[in-house]
Amino acid sequence: MSAAEITTAMLSRLQKDDGKINKEDAELTSDDVAFLQKQLQAYDNLPTSCQDKTLNGLSFCLQAVLILFLLLFSGIPTKMGLLRWVGSLSEMQKGAIPSFNHGLEPGFTFEALDRLDLSGQSALVTGGNSGVGFETAKYLVKLGASTTILCRNEERCTDAAQAIESESKSSSSGSIATLVVDMSDLKAVRIATKSYAQSIRSLDMLFLNAGIVSAGTDSTGKLKLSVDGIEKVFATNHVGHQLLYSLLESKLLQTKTLAARVVLTSSASSFQSYDYGVATDLETLNGAPVGSMKPYGQSKLAQILFAKELTRRLAEKKEKKILVNAYHPGCAATAIWAKNDLIPSFLQGPMMRFFQKNVMWSQKDGALTMLWLGAAVEDLVAKDVRGKYWHPQAQEVIPQPWAHDVTLQKEVWKFTDALLR
Repeated sequence: MSAAEITTAMLSRLQKDDGKINKEDAELTSDDVAFLQKQLQAYDNLPTSCQDKTLNGLSFCLQAVLILFLLLFSGIPTKMGLLRWVGSLSEMQKGAIPSFNHGLEPGFTFEALDRLDLSGQSALVTGGNSGVGFETAKYLVKLGASTTILCRNEERCTDAAQAIESESKSSSSGSIATLVVDMSDLKAVRIATKSYAQSIRSLDMLFLNAGIVSAGTDSTGKLKLSVDGIEKVFATNHVGHQLLYSLLESKLLQTKTLAARVVLTSSASSFQSYDYGVATDLETLNGAPVGSMKPYGQSKLAQILFAKELTRRLAEKKEKKILVNAYHPGCAATAIWAKNDLIPSFLQGPMMRFFQKNVMWSQKDGALTMLWLGAAVEDLVAKDVRGKYWHPQAQEVIPQPWAHDVTLQKEVWKFTDALLR
């Protein structure tokens, strides 16, 4: 007999035929009996076993997930402006996915890009063999620019160049060339860049795009270092690029266009750096904890600091011939997701491919803001676009607070210069 049945039987024994309570036997009133009977009925309606309760809870969760899933991919939240509202909750989320931009007028379009003529201009794109770097290089060639892609792997670099050449040779006056170097190896960067500089008279566009999310750990469980003893993500994403710029600045100043353009590929992860922003000593940089996205976020915040500090330095020299900006391509469907060992394995494979296809920006769309900052020189000069941070599509975003710290801008530049020496 269940607890409900036992209690009901006990109440029945306390009651008399007329429904009154025998007060000599109990202190219950008829109202008390009615209340208890109501509670017993509610109790009978509840699952009576742990298994039943578990199945009931799982069923509720699955229904909630299914409803949420159907809502998200039905287009209803986008049309209602719900996802647009979610995307506006913080600067970090602006433009992260196309749905966050629903109804927002883009700052630049592919139609405007297709009207540009880059004939006679030159460009260097680091990390140009894949992702947004590849899409950018392909479009630059299509628009007539003499473009060089810098890659770490010679075979992939060659394959990418051949793919770009094959697609554009019948419809473009542009050209494609390759430069193979590991951006984390400062000696290799110096040798390759000096050789490249000797082959050009001037440089109009420099895309500092190459990057890695994680380099893993060494045999002791600490963050892996570059051959120069610098935390490898920071060395690849930031230090190597500052060296590359310094070696090519004179070529950028010789541009025959309205201004040379330097574009740094940052990330919304810059909002998730360390409490101190960016390390300014080697001990802190190399000794940071492992197992998080913060080393990557730090390197991407450093890119924004670089853009702002370089803009300030150029202004002090009254040099307006170089425009420097940083941008985030948004969550673009590139190979970087598959190379990220910090993403749980259950989110990889079919699930990741589903989100890349249905939720994220395409590689081409992810490259649009980058292309605008590099190719649309008349628009950039007219609007004096310099030292700023952008999200898709050509949407100015206020970076995280550390990015505005002039002292940190100077210290990170000074620290990086010391590493280069």
